[in-house]
Amino acid sequence: MKRRFKYRAYPTLAQERWLYAELKHQKKLYNYMLEMRSQMWEYGSVSVSMYEQINPLSKLRENSHYSEHPQDLQVSTLKRLNAAYDNFFDRCQDGKAKKKGHPKFKRSVRSVTWSVRKSKVKDKATGTFKRVRQKPIRKTGTRLDRLKVPKLGEVEIRRHRPFLGDPKEVTLKKTARGWYCFIVCEVPDTLKCVPKSACGIDVGTYDFLTTSDGETTPNPRFYRTAERKLAKLQRVLSRRQRGSKRWYKAKDTLAKQADIVACQRLDFLAKTAYSLFHHKGFDAVVAEKLKPSNMVKYRYLAKSISDASWGMCFDWCDWVAKRDGKHFHQVPPHNTSQTCSECCQKSPIKLKLSQRVFHCPSCGLKLDRDHNAALNILHRAACALRGEVWDAILYETRNPLLQQACWG
Repeated sequence: MKRRFKYRAYPTLAQERWLYAELKHQKKLYNYMLEMRSQMWEYGSVSVSMYEQINPLSKLRENSHYSEHPQDLQVSTLKRLNAAYDNFFDRCQDGKAKKKGHPKFKRSVRSVTWSVRKSKVKDKATGTFKRVRQKPIRKTGTRLDRLKVPKLGEVEIRRHRPFLGDPKEVTLKKTARGWYCFIVCEVPDTLKCVPKSACGIDVGTYDFLTTSDGETTPNPRFYRTAERKLAKLQRVLSRRQRGSKRWYKAKDTLAKQADIVACQRLDFLAKTAYSLFHHKGFDAVVAEKLKPSNMVKYRYLAKSISDASWGMCFDWCDWVAKRDGKHFHQVPPHNTSQTCSECCQKSPIKLKLSQRVFHCPSCGLKLDRDHNAALNILHRAACALRGEVWDAILYETRNPLLQQACWG
């Protein structure tokens, strides 16, 4: 399993100028190799592999400006291009994919990546040599440590926590609010625990999340809160002359505010996913298998659905469960809000989104709409794990004692 650790980087002005020049060079290299692949296939129907582009790179670096740039960064750029082609071929083979998405030429590149090399180290006990991966960070004993960058030297970073595992890859990325360092490490897989407690969650726009226990998490609405400020900054940008200094200044201000909203949302989703498994103590979490890309086509709720970021929340729940040995499942979402969680009878009248209370005409159950849906989601997961079909007469999943035995 791979884990990524993020740290803030503080390059000097000279180092920042070198990094900008390197980003420009990697963009040109990516576009040049992409054009080569496209022309070889267009004129000769020849498919070029990644190694057929990496091997001639050493000869290309002999008597050209390519030798002024780190080879590790160039190889990583070619690997990124190859990954884009692999994803394109997978979409071509997938019959459900509507858009194939051929790799496009890049207008800009915001990050550089390189792999951490191995070196031979002599073991004093046995006297033999073994290959050990180099450490990408040098400790200084002060607030800022040093990150080793090929051909640039050492860049100051704020390592607020130590990384775990074997470091494989390092990335320096430029964002609207500064530079960041990402270190990808290989860590051993975590064994799955035996689930003894589970909860179903129902996501929405009124309350962000409702559990099967009836607890709700308010929807923070980060974009709605900052929408007026973003609109004002966008109007300021539209009044500037494109390409002028004031235009670039207004553009950076708008990008910083948008990055703040994105980071607030990411922090909220990560803490919410962690809270479900650790603070509330659930070993298994069940959610609906939604398709937000289809749901945002409804224009009246598109902005609210995008602001909630349900898909990102499910991704975080899946990642936390994989990292900590928990369980995360997704079930079909059909009629979870229209079915009674007590008698399993579907309501004859479809509930509108404005109706927040579910009233069952069969058994008389009155319950919050989202709470009722969360209970149905948990029941469906219990049926699926037992190999049974979602049925109206299934009593075991609604009995708390038998439900605990089902998950155990």
